[in-house]
Amino acid sequence: MKSADGETSIGVSASGTGEMAGTLVFQQVAYEVKGEWAAAGSVPGRDYSAFYLGGGNSKSAPEFIAAAGTMKGSGSSPESITLNLIRTDSHTGYQYGWDGELQPE
Repeated sequence: MKSADGETSIGVSASGTGEMAGTLVFQQVAYEVKGEWAAAGSVPGRDYSAFYLGGGNSKSAPEFIAAAGTMKGSGSSPESITLNLIRTDSHTGYQYGWDGELQPE
């Protein structure tokens, strides 16, 4: 899944027990992330598939990233993902937020 501008992409695997792991790329920096997901329809009242991911890069002064989103379509191959993320940088102290939609590549 990738944003239209190519700035953000997600490549993760998800288990049937709700665990997720993989790589989130933001502004050409790859972050190893882990998180959880909840499938739409798996319990009464859960109308959307939703997830969160968090992790960092391997620099000595790391950047950390956190993302949360909802999926449209099947959880194993969604039609789109609406995503919000924030990145923090332990070297510069900067924080940067992004939100948008990801589509299949």
